[in-house]
Amino acid sequence: MKFLGIQFSRQYLVNLVTTFLSQACSAGLIILLIPVLQERFSITEFSNYGVLLNIILFTSAFDLGLNLGLMRRLIQEPLRASVLVSSSFFFYLLLFLIAFPVFLWLYHSKLLVNGVHFFAYALLTSLLVLQTVVAALFDVILHSANKIFICKLIRIGKTTLEFIVLYYCSTEGSAVLLLLASSVVNLLYIGTLFFFSKKEADYVISIQQFSWTVLADHIRYSFWYFLNAISVVIVFNSQIILLNHLTTKAEVANYFLVTRFLDVVRMGATNFTIILFPTLAQQEVRGEWKQLRATYFKVLKSVFLLCVGILLFLLTAGKMVFTYWSGQSGEEIQQLFTLFSVFTLLIVLDNVSAVFLHAFRLNKMQTIISIGQGLLALTLGYFLLQTMGILGFTIGSIIALLLTNFIYNPYHLITQFRRKIG
Repeated sequence: MKFLGIQFSRQYLVNLVTTFLSQACSAGLIILLIPVLQERFSITEFSNYGVLLNIILFTSAFDLGLNLGLMRRLIQEPLRASVLVSSSFFFYLLLFLIAFPVFLWLYHSKLLVNGVHFFAYALLTSLLVLQTVVAALFDVILHSANKIFICKLIRIGKTTLEFIVLYYCSTEGSAVLLLLASSVVNLLYIGTLFFFSKKEADYVISIQQFSWTVLADHIRYSFWYFLNAISVVIVFNSQIILLNHLTTKAEVANYFLVTRFLDVVRMGATNFTIILFPTLAQQEVRGEWKQLRATYFKVLKSVFLLCVGILLFLLTAGKMVFTYWSGQSGEEIQQLFTLFSVFTLLIVLDNVSAVFLHAFRLNKMQTIISIGQGLLALTLGYFLLQTMGILGFTIGSIIALLLTNFIYNPYHLITQFRRKIG
Protein backbone atom coordinates (compact mmCIF):
# COMPACT_ATOMS: atom_id res chain seq x y z
CA MET A 1 0.00 0.00 0.00
CA LYS A 2 1.19 3.53 -0.81
CA PHE A 3 0.57 6.70 1.17
CA LEU A 4 1.86 10.02 -0.25
CA GLY A 5 4.02 8.01 -2.67
CA ILE A 6 5.64 5.87 0.03
CA GLN A 7 5.31 2.08 0.08
CA PHE A 8 4.40 0.48 3.43
CA SER A 9 4.85 -3.16 4.44
CA ARG A 10 2.02 -5.37 5.71
CA GLN A 11 3.62 -5.49 9.19
CA TYR A 12 3.74 -1.70 9.29
CA LEU A 13 0.09 -1.41 8.29
CA VAL A 14 -0.92 -3.88 11.03
CA ASN A 15 0.99 -1.78 13.55
CA LEU A 16 -0.63 1.37 12.21
CA VAL A 17 -4.19 0.03 12.32
CA THR A 18 -3.81 -1.22 15.88
CA THR A 19 -2.29 2.14 16.86
CA PHE A 20 -5.35 3.93 15.51
CA LEU A 21 -7.66 1.48 17.27
CA SER A 22 -5.80 1.96 20.55
CA GLN A 23 -6.04 5.73 20.32
CA ALA A 24 -9.69 5.52 19.33
CA CYS A 25 -10.31 3.41 22.44
CA SER A 26 -8.49 5.96 24.62
CA ALA A 27 -10.48 8.76 23.01
CA GLY A 28 -13.68 6.84 23.67
CA LEU A 29 -12.78 6.56 27.36
CA ILE A 30 -12.32 10.34 27.52
CA ILE A 31 -15.51 11.08 25.62
CA LEU A 32 -17.66 8.72 27.69
CA LEU A 33 -16.11 9.02 31.14
CA ILE A 34 -15.49 12.76 31.58
CA PRO A 35 -19.20 13.78 31.50
CA VAL A 36 -19.95 11.03 34.03
CA LEU A 37 -17.25 12.30 36.39
CA GLN A 38 -18.45 15.87 35.92
CA GLU A 39 -21.95 14.82 36.96
CA ARG A 40 -20.94 12.65 39.93
CA PHE A 41 -18.05 14.72 41.34
CA SER A 42 -18.11 18.07 43.08
CA ILE A 43 -16.34 20.87 41.22
CA THR A 44 -13.45 20.72 43.69
CA GLU A 45 -13.04 16.94 43.41
CA PHE A 46 -13.36 17.02 39.59
CA SER A 47 -10.78 19.80 39.38
CA ASN A 48 -8.41 17.95 41.74
CA TYR A 49 -8.70 14.78 39.68
CA GLY A 50 -7.83 16.68 36.49
CA VAL A 51 -4.81 18.31 38.14
CA LEU A 52 -3.62 14.99 39.60
CA LEU A 53 -3.75 13.30 36.18
CA ASN A 54 -1.61 16.08 34.71
CA ILE A 55 0.84 15.87 37.61
CA ILE A 56 1.25 12.14 36.91
CA LEU A 57 1.87 12.77 33.19
CA PHE A 58 4.24 15.64 33.94
CA THR A 59 6.28 13.69 36.49
CA SER A 60 6.47 10.60 34.28
CA ALA A 61 8.66 12.61 31.89
CA PHE A 62 11.37 12.57 34.57
CA ASP A 63 12.35 9.01 33.66
CA LEU A 64 15.36 10.83 32.12
CA GLY A 65 14.38 9.56 28.66
CA LEU A 66 15.66 6.08 29.49
CA ASN A 67 12.77 4.27 27.83
CA LEU A 68 13.04 6.16 24.54
CA GLY A 69 16.78 5.65 24.49
CA LEU A 70 16.32 1.98 25.33
CA MET A 71 14.22 1.35 22.23
CA ARG A 72 17.10 2.32 19.95
CA ARG A 73 19.74 0.50 22.01
CA LEU A 74 17.81 -2.78 22.18
CA ILE A 75 17.80 -2.83 18.38
CA GLN A 76 21.49 -1.96 18.10
CA GLU A 77 22.79 -3.87 21.17
CA PRO A 78 20.48 -6.89 21.74
CA LEU A 79 23.15 -8.80 23.70
CA ARG A 80 23.10 -6.08 26.40
CA ALA A 81 19.32 -6.24 26.85
CA SER A 82 19.41 -7.70 30.38
CA VAL A 83 21.85 -5.18 31.84
CA LEU A 84 20.11 -2.22 30.16
CA VAL A 85 16.60 -3.31 31.17
CA SER A 86 17.60 -4.24 34.72
CA SER A 87 19.49 -0.98 35.27
CA SER A 88 16.50 1.03 34.05
CA PHE A 89 13.98 -1.00 36.06
CA PHE A 90 15.74 -0.69 39.42
CA PHE A 91 16.43 2.98 38.77
CA TYR A 92 12.66 3.51 38.45
CA LEU A 93 12.12 1.81 41.82
CA LEU A 94 14.64 4.23 43.31
CA LEU A 95 12.75 7.16 41.74
CA PHE A 96 9.58 5.97 43.49
CA LEU A 97 11.33 6.07 46.86
CA ILE A 98 12.46 9.63 46.12
CA ALA A 99 9.15 10.80 44.63
CA PHE A 100 6.91 9.74 47.53
CA PRO A 101 8.39 12.02 50.25
CA VAL A 102 8.66 14.88 47.72
CA PHE A 103 4.99 14.55 46.78
CA LEU A 104 4.05 14.18 50.44
CA TRP A 105 5.69 17.52 51.21
CA LEU A 106 4.19 19.24 48.14
CA TYR A 107 0.64 18.07 48.90
CA HIS A 108 0.89 18.65 52.66
CA SER A 109 2.14 22.19 52.11
CA LYS A 110 -0.64 22.71 49.50
CA LEU A 111 1.83 23.68 46.80
CA LEU A 112 0.09 21.30 44.39
CA VAL A 113 -3.45 20.05 45.12
CA ASN A 114 -5.39 21.18 48.19
CA GLY A 115 -7.24 18.56 50.18
CA VAL A 116 -7.32 16.47 53.33
CA HIS A 117 -6.17 13.35 51.46
CA PHE A 118 -2.60 14.57 50.99
CA PHE A 119 -1.04 11.25 52.11
CA ALA A 120 -3.21 9.21 49.71
CA TYR A 121 -2.53 11.72 46.92
CA ALA A 122 1.24 11.43 47.49
CA LEU A 123 1.26 7.62 47.66
CA LEU A 124 -1.02 7.08 44.66
CA THR A 125 0.64 9.75 42.52
CA SER A 126 4.08 8.21 43.17
CA LEU A 127 2.75 4.71 42.50
CA LEU A 128 1.03 5.71 39.24
CA VAL A 129 4.15 7.52 38.02
CA LEU A 130 6.19 4.37 38.74
CA GLN A 131 3.61 2.21 36.94
CA THR A 132 3.57 4.56 33.95
CA VAL A 133 7.33 4.40 33.38
CA VAL A 134 7.57 0.64 34.08
CA ALA A 135 4.72 -0.06 31.64
CA ALA A 136 6.53 2.10 29.07
CA LEU A 137 9.68 0.03 29.69
CA PHE A 138 8.01 -3.25 28.72
CA ASP A 139 6.14 -1.49 25.90
CA VAL A 140 9.50 -0.33 24.49
CA ILE A 141 10.85 -3.89 24.58
CA LEU A 142 7.93 -5.03 22.41
CA HIS A 143 8.41 -2.02 20.11
CA SER A 144 12.07 -2.92 19.63
CA ALA A 145 10.95 -6.39 18.49
CA ASN A 146 8.58 -4.67 16.02
CA LYS A 147 5.57 -6.11 17.86
CA ILE A 148 3.80 -2.79 18.17
CA PHE A 149 0.43 -4.37 17.41
CA ILE A 150 0.75 -6.55 20.55
CA CYS A 151 1.33 -3.43 22.68
CA LYS A 152 -1.70 -1.73 21.18
CA LEU A 153 -4.01 -4.71 21.58
CA ILE A 154 -2.97 -5.00 25.24
CA ARG A 155 -3.53 -1.26 25.59
CA ILE A 156 -7.04 -1.59 24.17
CA GLY A 157 -7.86 -4.28 26.72
CA LYS A 158 -6.43 -2.18 29.54
CA THR A 159 -8.36 0.92 28.47
CA THR A 160 -11.63 -1.00 28.22
CA LEU A 161 -11.18 -2.58 31.66
CA GLU A 162 -10.17 0.77 33.16
CA PHE A 163 -13.30 2.45 31.78
CA ILE A 164 -15.55 -0.19 33.35
CA VAL A 165 -13.78 0.00 36.71
CA LEU A 166 -13.66 3.82 36.81
CA TYR A 167 -17.29 4.11 35.75
CA TYR A 168 -18.35 1.87 38.63
CA CYS A 169 -16.04 3.54 41.18
CA SER A 170 -17.06 7.07 40.14
CA THR A 171 -20.38 6.67 41.97
CA GLU A 172 -18.47 7.45 45.17
CA GLY A 173 -17.37 10.84 43.82
CA SER A 174 -13.81 10.34 45.08
CA ALA A 175 -10.60 11.17 43.18
CA VAL A 176 -8.62 8.97 45.59
CA LEU A 177 -10.77 5.94 44.76
CA LEU A 178 -10.34 6.51 41.03
CA LEU A 179 -6.55 6.74 41.35
CA LEU A 180 -6.54 3.56 43.45
CA ALA A 181 -8.67 1.77 40.86
CA SER A 182 -6.33 2.88 38.06
CA SER A 183 -3.33 1.56 39.99
CA VAL A 184 -4.96 -1.88 40.32
CA VAL A 185 -5.74 -2.00 36.59
CA ASN A 186 -2.16 -0.91 35.87
CA LEU A 187 -0.80 -3.90 37.80
CA LEU A 188 -2.65 -6.23 35.43
CA TYR A 189 -1.53 -4.14 32.46
CA ILE A 190 2.15 -4.26 33.46
CA GLY A 191 1.96 -8.00 34.16
CA THR A 192 0.53 -8.64 30.69
CA LEU A 193 3.14 -6.46 28.97
CA PHE A 194 5.90 -8.24 30.90
CA PHE A 195 4.57 -11.68 29.92
CA PHE A 196 4.49 -10.88 26.19
CA SER A 197 7.78 -8.95 26.22
CA LYS A 198 9.50 -12.04 27.68
CA LYS A 199 8.12 -14.11 24.81
CA GLU A 200 9.40 -11.69 22.17
CA ALA A 201 12.78 -10.67 23.62
CA ASP A 202 15.62 -12.45 25.38
CA TYR A 203 16.28 -10.64 28.67
CA VAL A 204 16.10 -11.05 32.44
CA ILE A 205 15.48 -8.55 35.22
CA SER A 206 17.84 -9.18 38.10
CA ILE A 207 19.57 -7.05 40.73
CA GLN A 208 22.79 -8.83 39.72
CA GLN A 209 22.41 -7.27 36.25
CA PHE A 210 22.08 -3.76 37.66
CA SER A 211 25.11 -1.54 36.99
CA TRP A 212 25.68 2.08 38.02
CA THR A 213 28.19 2.42 35.17
CA VAL A 214 25.70 1.17 32.58
CA LEU A 215 22.99 3.37 34.09
CA ALA A 216 25.18 6.49 33.92
CA ASP A 217 26.11 5.68 30.32
CA HIS A 218 22.45 5.13 29.39
CA ILE A 219 21.42 8.42 31.04
CA ARG A 220 24.00 10.24 28.90
CA TYR A 221 22.80 8.38 25.79
CA SER A 222 19.15 9.28 26.49
CA PHE A 223 19.73 12.93 27.42
CA TRP A 224 18.12 14.48 24.33
CA TYR A 225 15.16 12.10 24.53
CA PHE A 226 14.70 13.33 28.11
CA LEU A 227 14.78 17.00 27.08
CA ASN A 228 12.26 16.31 24.33
CA ALA A 229 9.89 14.62 26.81
CA ILE A 230 10.26 17.60 29.16
CA SER A 231 9.40 20.00 26.34
CA VAL A 232 6.22 18.03 25.58
CA VAL A 233 4.92 18.00 29.15
CA ILE A 234 5.74 21.69 29.64
CA VAL A 235 3.66 22.53 26.57
CA PHE A 236 0.72 20.17 27.27
CA ASN A 237 0.57 19.36 30.99
CA SER A 238 2.09 22.17 33.04
CA GLN A 239 -0.58 24.83 32.40
CA ILE A 240 -3.34 23.17 34.40
CA ILE A 241 -0.95 22.62 37.33
CA LEU A 242 -0.10 26.34 37.38
CA LEU A 243 -3.74 27.35 36.84
CA ASN A 244 -4.66 25.37 39.94
CA HIS A 245 -2.76 27.97 41.97
CA LEU A 246 -3.86 31.07 40.10
CA THR A 247 -7.57 30.71 39.43
CA THR A 248 -10.80 29.12 40.66
CA LYS A 249 -11.65 25.42 40.72
CA ALA A 250 -14.49 26.07 38.25
CA GLU A 251 -12.10 27.61 35.72
CA VAL A 252 -9.61 24.77 36.18
CA ALA A 253 -12.45 22.29 35.56
CA ASN A 254 -13.44 24.16 32.36
CA TYR A 255 -9.84 24.16 31.15
CA PHE A 256 -9.59 20.43 31.84
CA LEU A 257 -12.79 19.77 29.87
CA VAL A 258 -11.62 21.72 26.82
CA THR A 259 -8.11 20.27 26.76
CA ARG A 260 -9.26 16.66 27.18
CA PHE A 261 -11.81 17.03 24.39
CA LEU A 262 -9.30 18.56 21.96
CA ASP A 263 -6.58 16.07 22.94
CA VAL A 264 -8.66 13.54 21.04
CA VAL A 265 -8.45 15.71 17.92
CA ARG A 266 -4.70 16.27 18.33
CA MET A 267 -3.89 12.58 18.84
CA GLY A 268 -5.88 11.55 15.78
CA ALA A 269 -4.63 14.29 13.45
CA THR A 270 -0.92 13.90 14.28
CA ASN A 271 -1.05 10.20 13.40
CA PHE A 272 -1.13 11.12 9.72
CA THR A 273 2.43 12.40 10.07
CA ILE A 274 3.81 10.14 12.79
CA ILE A 275 3.20 7.02 10.67
CA LEU A 276 5.86 8.28 8.24
CA PHE A 277 8.66 8.32 10.85
CA PRO A 278 10.35 4.90 10.20
CA THR A 279 10.23 5.30 6.41
CA LEU A 280 11.61 8.83 6.57
CA ALA A 281 14.51 7.61 8.72
CA GLN A 282 15.28 4.83 6.23
CA GLN A 283 15.22 7.22 3.26
CA GLU A 284 17.51 9.60 5.14
CA VAL A 285 20.05 6.78 5.58
CA ARG A 286 19.88 6.08 1.83
CA GLY A 287 20.39 9.78 1.05
CA GLU A 288 17.13 10.21 -0.89
CA TRP A 289 16.93 13.93 -0.11
CA LYS A 290 15.09 15.07 -3.24
CA GLN A 291 12.31 12.57 -2.63
CA LEU A 292 12.22 13.54 1.05
CA ARG A 293 11.85 17.22 0.19
CA ALA A 294 9.00 16.43 -2.22
CA THR A 295 7.35 14.27 0.44
CA TYR A 296 7.66 17.04 3.05
CA PHE A 297 5.86 19.65 0.96
CA LYS A 298 3.23 17.12 -0.09
CA VAL A 299 2.58 16.12 3.53
CA LEU A 300 2.61 19.76 4.69
CA LYS A 301 -0.01 20.69 2.09
CA SER A 302 -2.20 17.69 2.95
CA VAL A 303 -2.03 18.34 6.71
CA PHE A 304 -2.72 22.06 6.18
CA LEU A 305 -5.91 21.23 4.25
CA LEU A 306 -6.82 18.67 6.92
CA CYS A 307 -6.35 21.30 9.65
CA VAL A 308 -8.52 23.81 7.80
CA GLY A 309 -11.28 21.22 7.47
CA ILE A 310 -11.04 20.17 11.12
CA LEU A 311 -11.05 23.80 12.29
CA LEU A 312 -14.18 24.59 10.27
CA PHE A 313 -15.85 21.55 11.82
CA LEU A 314 -14.76 22.44 15.36
CA LEU A 315 -16.00 26.02 15.10
CA THR A 316 -19.42 24.91 13.84
CA ALA A 317 -20.75 21.41 14.53
CA GLY A 318 -17.80 20.58 16.79
CA LYS A 319 -18.69 23.38 19.18
CA MET A 320 -22.24 22.04 19.46
CA VAL A 321 -20.90 18.54 20.12
CA PHE A 322 -18.62 19.91 22.83
CA THR A 323 -21.47 21.86 24.45
CA TYR A 324 -23.67 18.76 24.52
CA TRP A 325 -20.81 16.56 25.76
CA SER A 326 -19.62 18.90 28.52
CA GLY A 327 -22.97 20.39 29.48
CA GLN A 328 -21.23 23.81 29.51
CA SER A 329 -22.53 26.65 27.34
CA GLY A 330 -21.14 29.77 29.04
CA GLU A 331 -19.49 32.46 26.93
CA GLU A 332 -16.06 32.06 28.52
CA ILE A 333 -15.79 28.29 27.93
CA GLN A 334 -17.02 28.75 24.35
CA GLN A 335 -14.29 31.32 23.72
CA LEU A 336 -11.76 29.04 25.39
CA PHE A 337 -12.86 26.21 23.10
CA THR A 338 -12.37 28.41 20.02
CA LEU A 339 -8.89 29.57 21.03
CA PHE A 340 -7.74 26.10 22.06
CA SER A 341 -9.04 24.68 18.77
CA VAL A 342 -6.76 27.10 16.92
CA PHE A 343 -3.82 26.21 19.18
CA THR A 344 -4.41 22.47 18.74
CA LEU A 345 -4.39 22.65 14.95
CA LEU A 346 -1.31 24.89 14.91
CA ILE A 347 0.38 22.12 16.93
CA VAL A 348 -0.78 19.52 14.38
CA LEU A 349 0.62 21.60 11.51
CA ASP A 350 3.90 22.23 13.34
CA ASN A 351 4.16 18.49 14.02
CA VAL A 352 4.86 17.84 10.31
CA SER A 353 8.22 19.63 10.43
CA ALA A 354 8.96 18.25 13.91
CA VAL A 355 8.52 14.63 12.80
CA PHE A 356 10.84 15.13 9.80
CA LEU A 357 13.49 16.72 12.05
CA HIS A 358 13.25 13.86 14.57
CA ALA A 359 13.49 11.26 11.78
CA PHE A 360 16.65 12.96 10.48
CA ARG A 361 18.09 13.32 14.02
CA LEU A 362 18.18 17.10 13.60
CA ASN A 363 16.11 17.78 16.70
CA LYS A 364 18.59 19.03 19.30
CA MET A 365 18.02 22.74 18.77
CA GLN A 366 14.34 22.09 18.12
CA THR A 367 14.09 20.41 21.53
CA ILE A 368 15.76 23.35 23.27
CA ILE A 369 13.42 25.78 21.50
CA SER A 370 10.43 23.61 22.50
CA ILE A 371 11.42 23.96 26.15
CA GLY A 372 11.71 27.71 25.59
CA GLN A 373 8.28 27.68 23.96
CA GLY A 374 6.73 26.00 26.99
CA LEU A 375 8.38 28.37 29.46
CA LEU A 376 7.41 31.40 27.36
CA ALA A 377 3.81 30.15 27.20
CA LEU A 378 3.70 29.81 31.00
CA THR A 379 5.19 33.28 31.48
CA LEU A 380 2.86 34.98 28.99
CA GLY A 381 -0.08 33.01 30.37
CA TYR A 382 0.70 34.13 33.90
CA PHE A 383 0.65 37.83 32.97
CA LEU A 384 -2.26 37.63 30.51
CA LEU A 385 -4.30 35.76 33.12
CA GLN A 386 -4.28 38.90 35.26
CA THR A 387 -6.13 40.95 32.62
CA MET A 388 -7.88 38.42 30.36
CA GLY A 389 -8.71 35.58 32.72
CA ILE A 390 -8.30 31.97 31.67
CA LEU A 391 -8.46 32.95 27.98
CA GLY A 392 -5.14 34.73 28.41
CA PHE A 393 -3.45 31.43 29.21
CA THR A 394 -4.37 29.95 25.83
CA ILE A 395 -3.49 33.17 23.99
CA GLY A 396 -0.07 32.98 25.65
CA SER A 397 0.37 29.42 24.34
CA ILE A 398 -0.54 30.48 20.79
CA ILE A 399 1.84 33.45 20.83
CA ALA A 400 4.68 31.33 22.25
CA LEU A 401 4.23 28.67 19.54
CA LEU A 402 4.10 31.24 16.71
CA LEU A 403 7.28 32.95 17.96
CA THR A 404 9.31 29.75 18.36
CA ASN A 405 8.99 26.31 16.74
CA PHE A 406 6.28 27.29 14.29
CA ILE A 407 8.88 29.47 12.57
CA TYR A 408 12.09 27.62 13.41
CA ASN A 409 11.10 24.04 12.50
CA PRO A 410 10.16 24.56 8.82
CA TYR A 411 13.01 27.08 8.34
CA HIS A 412 15.61 24.68 9.76
CA LEU A 413 14.24 21.71 7.79
CA ILE A 414 14.11 23.56 4.46
CA THR A 415 17.66 24.85 5.10
CA GLN A 416 18.83 21.26 5.61
CA PHE A 417 17.16 20.19 2.37
CA ARG A 418 19.02 22.95 0.49
CA ARG A 419 22.35 21.93 2.01
CA LYS A 420 21.88 18.24 1.21
CA ILE A 421 20.56 18.70 -2.33
CA GLY A 422 22.75 21.69 -3.24
